[in-house]
Amino acid sequence: MRVKKFTGKTMQEAVESLRRDFGNDAVILHTKQKRSWLFGRIGPKRFEVVGAIDPNLNRQTKESTANRKPSNVTVSTERIKKIESPSMANADPGWSDTIQTLFGRLVSLDIPKDLAQSLIKKVLAQIPKEQWNDTDRIWTELCTVISQTLTTVDPWDFADEQKIVVLMGPTGVGKTTTVAKLAANFSLVAGRKVGVITVDTYRIAAVEQLKTYAEIIGIPVQVAYSPQELKDAIKNMPDRELILVDTAGRSQNNHIHMAELKNYLDGIDAEIHLVVSATTKNRDIDEIIRVFGQLPIDRVIVTKLDETSAHGVILYTCERANAPLAFVTTGQGVPEDIDVASSEKLARLILGDWA
Repeated sequence: MRVKKFTGKTMQEAVESLRRDFGNDAVILHTKQKRSWLFGRIGPKRFEVVGAIDPNLNRQTKESTANRKPSNVTVSTERIKKIESPSMANADPGWSDTIQTLFGRLVSLDIPKDLAQSLIKKVLAQIPKEQWNDTDRIWTELCTVISQTLTTVDPWDFADEQKIVVLMGPTGVGKTTTVAKLAANFSLVAGRKVGVITVDTYRIAAVEQLKTYAEIIGIPVQVAYSPQELKDAIKNMPDRELILVDTAGRSQNNHIHMAELKNYLDGIDAEIHLVVSATTKNRDIDEIIRVFGQLPIDRVIVTKLDETSAHGVILYTCERANAPLAFVTTGQGVPEDIDVASSEKLARLILGDWA
């Protein structure tokens, strides 16, 4: 199945783009209206439509799918049963077939088995036993439980003090682009004095990319080639309310690089954000947290939500890091493709419905 996001100045324009690309048999998964700047709070409106099409389906199947009624959070028993359940090794043998199937559905959404079991137990504690076969009721309650489990945090209020924010994480997760998005939103839209420092001197392209963004935004940028130069660069920005520090991507398997990163940040009073991609496997998250957890993880940023259809890693990462989720990114666009984390929206996303 092909899934793609289409945008337009009007909903009709977005839908027409969908029809041109996918044809009249496409299915609209969801629609959204948002603004472009300051994490969707201000700026010109735009409309998004996410559509899907499976070229292997025959017309009769497509027509049947098109006639189904949409649902925001609830999910029908038929839809659940159509999904092949993975191994039930961690499922409670006392659960009904309905609960067992829902457990399999959670695991298929990249929620680890232990966590899925914990979530279902919390749900069942809230629902009378006679309703344990009510799939829609359980699925709705799951959304509430996940929303309560996923801790999020509001953007900085600054409170008359300089905020130094370091973004660290594995290679290829989009740290540099995320720095640019944050810088653009807080400088151009929120009117804050922002400065950028990069210690990613391994990639010349990364330095030039950040310099280009900084020039467009109109903010200062400095390159630090040593821990002392990083401290000096911070001292050279006394008037900046927000200093964003971009670090080189570090493999969780390269302990020398981690020691170097710790050396850079030693003695700096910074808020450290761990940046991970939504496409990361859960077993890799364990290793990432183990290695990057040598430094304090104050907040989490999850990138590339648009590049996967299973988002259980969001919940698992925050639980393993024991840190709140601050921002999520949904594309390459600067500054628009970044959002302040919302536990309610992300709970629906994790269960398969971003609205």
